[in-house]
Amino acid sequence: MKRKIHLSYLHVALLLSLWLPMYGCSTPHAATEDTSQQPTAGISGMAQIDGNSWLVVHDALSFENGPRMSIITLSAYAAPALHPVTVDSWPDADGRASDLESLCPLPSHPNEYLMAESGTWKEKGGRLFHLRLNASTKQAVILGVMKLPVLADNNPQQVGDQYEALACVRGADGRLLLLLGERGGSQRFPEGVIRWGVLDIERHELQFTEKGLEGVKVNAPGKWKNELTNRDISDMYISPEGEIWVSAAEDNGDNGAFNSVIYSPGRISGNFSLPVLANRHSGVWRTIGSLKIEALSGAAESVAGSRMSIGSDDENYGGIWRPVE
Repeated sequence: MKRKIHLSYLHVALLLSLWLPMYGCSTPHAATEDTSQQPTAGISGMAQIDGNSWLVVHDALSFENGPRMSIITLSAYAAPALHPVTVDSWPDADGRASDLESLCPLPSHPNEYLMAESGTWKEKGGRLFHLRLNASTKQAVILGVMKLPVLADNNPQQVGDQYEALACVRGADGRLLLLLGERGGSQRFPEGVIRWGVLDIERHELQFTEKGLEGVKVNAPGKWKNELTNRDISDMYISPEGEIWVSAAEDNGDNGAFNSVIYSPGRISGNFSLPVLANRHSGVWRTIGSLKIEALSGAAESVAGSRMSIGSDDENYGGIWRPVE
């Protein structure tokens, strides 16, 4: 969690016609890439709506204007499009969302999602939002707000909880399991940790056992400039087969340079007492240079060979979306 200056959404909208073709499918009349093009707002979390569209979150802070969510749509014959999602009301005393870092679809609840702030700041925030999306009208309604577990507050004296990843799985008994990814790379939490709790979505209650809060530690493979400060978890995606995929990133300041990898630390077990089966050896699946991946999701149907999709938040350089083979 850190203070940033973001472009206003009006500025972002004006830049889309330049920026979006840089990462989408080209057409015979597409302009050549212009290295002087300006960036747009970063993507800090992502969930798939359908085969060619994604809901994404942005990490605007409480005092900053601009959208907290957008929809990215992709087609085979045109550049991707980015549309802001409006929220008319934030039914919580702490007001609108601040520093959203993760997002996931809610199983068995069509058009419903969970999104989470990175943690508390001076004991405020640290919320999990339950929302319903109308993708046609680009509007979302907040259905409920829950508090995330607080192991360490963020304040001027320390970097505390930094929840960068979110996943939700329905168990065989019908209960909902929430997986929460602590990014690591801080003095308080040097390693990434996958924690878990049981979610009662009807009552908007979230319960973590002592074992769930302890979680499973995760160390990202790959070569890092500083293995003590790299972020082992920057987002998490669970495949339909139950494989856990995680992105990790290295942040060397707002001007970078950045580096990211995608790897699999384990699988979902279906046992809520120990839902994460860790791999004995986790190797790098993909290395993504020069980008700070903060969003990971499923494949794009209209892109041949696509295996996953990534979104980045490259600080002063903005962010991009890409399919990954």
